[in-house]
Amino acid sequence: MLAALVGEPDRVASMRISFPLQIGLLWGLAAAVVGVPFWLIHEREVDAYLERERVQLQAALRSTDRLLRTMTNQAFADVLGRGRLREVLTRPFDGRPGQASAFYRDAILEVGREAHRSLRTCCGASLHVLDASGASLVHFDARLREGQAGRFPERAVAPELMATRFGAQGFEVRRTGLAYRRILPIWDEQQLVGGVEAVLQPGDLVTLLRRIGSQALLYHILLRRDALPPALETEGGSQRFQDTELHPGLVEPIQTGSLGSRLPHWFQKSRSLRHALADGYADNDPVGALVRDAYGRHVAVAMVPVEDMAGRPLGYAVSESGAGPIIAWRNQMAVSAGVVFLLVGALSNVAVLMVRWRRGARALREQMHAITESMGEGVYVLDATGRVGYVNQAASAMLGYRPDEITGAKANALFYDSSGAQGRPTRIPGWDVLRTGGTYRSDRHELRRRDGTSLPVSLTVSPLQGVRRGVVAVFHDIADRARELSSLKEQAARDPLTGLGNRRMLDSSLQRESARARRTGNPLSLLMLDVDEFKLFNDTFGHPAGDHALCRIAAILEASVNRPSDLICRYGGEEFAVILPVADAEAAAVVAERIRVAVERAGIRHTETASRRMMTVSVGCATAVGMGAEPALLIARADAGVYRAKNRGRNRVEGVAEPGISL
Repeated sequence: MLAALVGEPDRVASMRISFPLQIGLLWGLAAAVVGVPFWLIHEREVDAYLERERVQLQAALRSTDRLLRTMTNQAFADVLGRGRLREVLTRPFDGRPGQASAFYRDAILEVGREAHRSLRTCCGASLHVLDASGASLVHFDARLREGQAGRFPERAVAPELMATRFGAQGFEVRRTGLAYRRILPIWDEQQLVGGVEAVLQPGDLVTLLRRIGSQALLYHILLRRDALPPALETEGGSQRFQDTELHPGLVEPIQTGSLGSRLPHWFQKSRSLRHALADGYADNDPVGALVRDAYGRHVAVAMVPVEDMAGRPLGYAVSESGAGPIIAWRNQMAVSAGVVFLLVGALSNVAVLMVRWRRGARALREQMHAITESMGEGVYVLDATGRVGYVNQAASAMLGYRPDEITGAKANALFYDSSGAQGRPTRIPGWDVLRTGGTYRSDRHELRRRDGTSLPVSLTVSPLQGVRRGVVAVFHDIADRARELSSLKEQAARDPLTGLGNRRMLDSSLQRESARARRTGNPLSLLMLDVDEFKLFNDTFGHPAGDHALCRIAAILEASVNRPSDLICRYGGEEFAVILPVADAEAAAVVAERIRVAVERAGIRHTETASRRMMTVSVGCATAVGMGAEPALLIARADAGVYRAKNRGRNRVEGVAEPGISL
């Protein structure tokens, strides 16, 4: 059709196609040629972005699983390390079966108190002590005060889970609802005598997920209706299950006493997400979609299937993340598609006009010459031998030559390549387009100025077909853009108030230093600082005074941390973090105490109602050695030290000690 439209004038006249209709057909063809590839690219990139979100969600679930395993191992070690619980469970009992719980209760309360406190503090989990049949003996509820416990009214643990040597960990739905459980059997000389179980409610699990998977805005857990037990407790249970509009087979666990669903209305009404679930639910496939929230903002929703401890499909873990990057890319693609569409359509119109009005060809060439001379980008044309046949004024100015000095020269004389012979490449970049007929684009080329310096450019090379074969190249200077990008990256990693590194810099630096510590076996220390009673200070003196106080504390930190390799970051609000590479626990404690004393002696006056007249900080520190250097675990332990320092009166340095992690 295109050949017919742009053919000889007499052929066009014989087809009796009017000039406006020719233009319309060419614009329609241009829309199809440009729109279809751009749409396919858009769909591919959106799918890739959603796949990355699903991978990040799966990584967060795996990290949470490992962190819970580590936390529960420590708590279980407190119970089983001295063998006291095993001794209690092996005591002979000759009474009635219904009185076994009362027989063991007091002794279990005594030995389980420390593990109860550890689980409640680290992750909000409850402790459950079982007999050899898996029946409940004593349950330490994380919501109760220390030392309180009772019978837990739910069915016994499955025998196949109790019979394993190393226990099991994962989701499970019982009569009282959904929970994430860690079960560890207790053996005495090849005989099963009981077990311990850590139980984490969905709300606490979601909170832990948010601490680990910082990229996501929110997390949810949805259950398959066919995974629920035949009979669920409706009175006295900790959860109820609410239908969702996403799929008839999915329900949402709701904590008893909650006002309603955590899933927002706009989330459940998303057509794209409902269609994706309709396709993937039957095969338990991961799904994802871009949806709009109540304010019209785009949100990336990723859903990955989860299984219970027996490996049966249980439901989906859901994450909501901001879709800013893919939406910005899509908008840029739309602009590019529009520009390309206009360019293709315009070139098609030019072709028709050139056929219809051959007498205007000379005028058109002169017009195009004027355009290239007036544009800000450099343009040069190479003939079939690789010599410069034309160069515009912008290219001459950027390279420092006069046009007559470049015209006729070999093209490879213009390019700079430090790896080539005498700094010049042997082949002309983009010359292969004469053979392939395509277009060559690259941002990794350098042109040689007259003074011998190199000019980084973005280069586009296209072939010239017809009587005079050759290529046309368009380039523009990207040195300013590279400097601007470098400046933007630096600003994105800095806190605008204090000038310290921000959370992004902390995360990337801690990942890098942890990898180095694991590789070299050197110690790595992390300090977490929290300004004591800062909210009271802010409410009394106002936010400007609070910002000034934070800047003073930031200056104190910079003065107290001496090594160039150490990094100080503002973690968020009134929290700061200090990374101390190749610093053992003793060195970390010295730096932490130096910071605490420096802040106290700075004399930043607090409010009259504060516990201290001067502003102070509570410091938590953690040190990892070798393979124990995990960023999430370091942060969790240092944060736990801050929490403990707060509970013990503030203005203190505290830490957590365990294998691989020390004060």
